[in-house]
Parts: sequence; structure tokens; C-alpha cells
Amino acid sequence: MAPRTRARVLLLLALPALLAAGCSRGKDRDGAGRPRSYRLKAVIVPRPVSLLPYEGIHYADGQLTDAIFSNLVYADHRGRLAPELAQSWEVSADHRVYTFHLRRGVRFHDGRPFTAADVVFTLENLMAKTRGRYVEMQSIEGSAEFLAGAAPGVSGLRILDDHTVQVRLASEFKYFLPFLAAEYTAVLPRGLAGRTEEKFRGRPIGTGPFRLAGSEERTEGGRSYRVFRLERDPGYFAPSGNVAAIDFYTTNGGGESGSAASVPFDLVFVTNDELEQLALRGGRHIFNSAPTTLNFLVLNPAGNEWLRRPALRQLIYTAIDRERLVREIFRNQALPAHSLMPFGLLGQNPYYRLDYSRAAALRAQLPPGRIAIDLLTVANSKRGQVGEFIRRELARFDIDVRVVTVDDPYAYFTRDVYRTGASVILGGTLDYPAAYHFLSHLVEPGGYYNIRGFSLPAVRSRVATLPGADTVSETRSLAWIAAELEREALYVPLYYYANFVALRPSVSGLTFKFGEVADLALLEVRE
Repeated sequence: MAPRTRARVLLLLALPALLAAGCSRGKDRDGAGRPRSYRLKAVIVPRPVSLLPYEGIHYADGQLTDAIFSNLVYADHRGRLAPELAQSWEVSADHRVYTFHLRRGVRFHDGRPFTAADVVFTLENLMAKTRGRYVEMQSIEGSAEFLAGAAPGVSGLRILDDHTVQVRLASEFKYFLPFLAAEYTAVLPRGLAGRTEEKFRGRPIGTGPFRLAGSEERTEGGRSYRVFRLERDPGYFAPSGNVAAIDFYTTNGGGESGSAASVPFDLVFVTNDELEQLALRGGRHIFNSAPTTLNFLVLNPAGNEWLRRPALRQLIYTAIDRERLVREIFRNQALPAHSLMPFGLLGQNPYYRLDYSRAAALRAQLPPGRIAIDLLTVANSKRGQVGEFIRRELARFDIDVRVVTVDDPYAYFTRDVYRTGASVILGGTLDYPAAYHFLSHLVEPGGYYNIRGFSLPAVRSRVATLPGADTVSETRSLAWIAAELEREALYVPLYYYANFVALRPSVSGLTFKFGEVADLALLEVRE
């Protein structure tokens, strides 16, 4: 299976370099002589694959493009929606017609005015470049004819005037607004502002809070970086903080090199792998996103005859002590996940705990003797430690787990998980931007997160009824879905994870989008 874009791969969390010194103050000062703006030096791993929003596959891609581009709709870390480039919208009674009223006076970084034509171009371009990848795009009226070359444009995309655009769906799609908040639907200038795709990819133009002033290779602290220089757009349409510029240092190396300690980074995107070391060193303000990243095992019955037995899959589901896992591996910096129900979703019981003793009864249903399975994960990381923890847990039930590790985490998430012969994969994915959206793409045969193409028609039909007409029916549906996913045990939830951003200066206004991307627009550095 070929590598997919960021929405279709298992989530790759950032692995940052070490921190060092403070931020630089801008030259402009107010009447009292105090600095009015700041230039921050940030580091993020890995190096972005592309700055075209729909081509990104890594955390770093989304973090940078979010600063450069804007969307019609904004989604916070809990999936709550708000206007962004669309100042308001109406949805028809049959939920098939969306009319967006666009902000006036918005300009792209090169001075071009933002209009409805840019929205239509963005959606048609996304459809043409990604073909059938996004099922949301296929719900737009006329998409099939456009992709088949039978129509020059998509009939369901209509410009009513320069600041009003209408989207007609062939059939209701409940998650269409959250889809418009995703990073890959960021609005591009019509015709890529007259640039070729190659040139635009290297020097993108958006309507976001920062514009890309340039990029170059630099060597600092004994390490090579690709540095992207972001400067605040003075014409940005929304309120903004006092950060004038951010130099994003990106590298494909890990964070363990001592030579990186001499580089004065103000802002670091950090994970649990370095969090404890960072906290012990002190001098940093650490912010975390909501714990919406669910890490789980994917069991593949087609790759192991033992896993075709539901009893074995259910044994694995109930044999792993999640509380001990997060205590020993993550030092309680993660949350145990006993259900695939997304965190915080209506109907999910945060106090629900699996009965681990049930694993012994399930083992008695299986033939005696050793059972062998392979588990693919990343070496030299918390995921590698999780793999070893699972091996020890299952060994108590005569299950021999051969942990297969990949040294390069980027190859793991972008290539090896699709080519592996291992019957179990350790990975994770975001509950973004809506919990129902996550569930649908987990059970749809072509869903983003259903990388093995599991067919779960009963679960799929029940998910299609969400959101429910009332709280009682919705809660009952969610309880049924949770029980059915546990019975199938093709996905084994382990723990919820949060992303972390560490800053040397004291700041206010730091929030998260998509459950993981730090929203840098309102970042305010304090004295």
C-alpha cells in the first residue's frame, strides 16, 4: 500500500531537539521603551515534506501550513466550530446546501483580494489532486462528472457573488463543516497566484497570520537545519499577538544530540519522550493539548491465522493493564484508554475500566501451547517501550510476541506500516476534528484510519445514525458501538496522548487546534 497523506497515515508526533536560550526582542519599542514585538526561534521535527496543505504527511507540515493559511471554518482542539474566512453560513433544512458568506477586506500575502473564486478553486483543486482520497469531497454534487473529465467544473460549487459561495451536496454528509476546518482544506489563491505548483510549494501564499519570508539551510550547534522564516502579515484579518516573526528550524534528526543544546530555541514542540528530561532541566513553560490522540493496536487476522479467532483478539484486548502502562512508561503523563470511544464524546464513560481477569477465561478457550504473533513499532522511543510492555503482558498467557522495530520513525509512519508482514501494528490517530468523524473513518472500508480495510457493516450503519436525534438515543448508540468494537477486537485501545509545546518566555494566548496543532496567531509574549 502506497504512503498516504497526513490524514490517512498513522499519526506521527514531533520529536524535537533540545532547548537552550531565550527569545530575541524586536527593535520596535513603544513610548515607554518597552519592546512591542518578538522574534522567536522554534524547532520542530521532522522536516516538512511540503507546504502545500494537501500534500503534508507529518506534524511539522500541518504546524507550518496552519500558520501560513486559513480555512473557511475554524475548529478548536475539541472540534468546536467557529467562523474563520467564512464570516457566517447557513445550512438548508435537508443539510445538503451550504451557503458561506465570506469576510470582506481579506487579502493574500501578495496583496490579492480573497474572493469566492478562491474557495471554488481550492475545493476543485483538492478534488483533482487527491482524486478519491477524501470521501467528503465525493459528497459534493457533480464531483463524479468533474473527476471523470465530463465537466470542466464541479456543478455543486457555485459563486453567488464575490463574497458568497454555495456548496450543494449530492447527499447529506454530517461532517462536512468539520472537514472544511481540516488542514488539507486550507484556502489557496485562485490559480496558485499564477505560479507553478512547484514554485508555490516552495513559496506558498496564504491568508494566515504569518507569511513565508524565505527558507535556507543553516548549521548551528553542530547540526544542519532547514529554516523557514515566518513573518507576521500586517494585513491579517483577525486579532493577533505580539510575535513579529518565527524562525522554524526543522530537521529529520532526533533530539538526543548534545550539540543541539547550544542552539537558542525559544519554542519547542516536545513529546513525552523528552518531557521528563525537559521538566528536570527547568526554565520552561510547558503547555499541553487536550489528550485526543488515541494510540492503539491494529490486529490483522489476514496476516495471522491465530488472530482469526475472536477469543485471541479479545484476550489481547483485555490482557494489557493500561493503568500500569501509563504509570510505568509515561509516568502518568498519558491517560489509559479502555474503549475506542473518542475521549470526551457524549456517552463515553471516563470511569469505565476493562476486567483484566477476563483474559484468563479467554485463554482457556484457546488450544494449549505457545501462540506466536509479530508486533511492529518504532525503536528507541516510548512506542518501543510500549511494544516491550505488551510483550511482557501477553507472555503471561503463553503468547510469544516478536517485537519488530524500525529505527527511522518517519519511514515507519510513511512507508513501513503499509508494507509490513507483521500481524499487529502499534500506532495512533487523532480524534479530529469531530469524534463522530473519527468513528466513521475507523469503520468505513476506505476510511482514513482503517488502514487494513476492515469490513464492519453493522458498526458502520450504526455510526451513520450519529449524531442522534436526542441524548438518550445517541448514548445508547454509542454504548452499542463501543461494545461491538470491543467484541470484534480488531482495534485494541491503549492510551490517550497529548502534544506538548515548551516555551522559554512567558506567554499568553497559546491554544491548540485539531487536538495537536498549536495556534500561533494569538501568541503573546509577556515581559
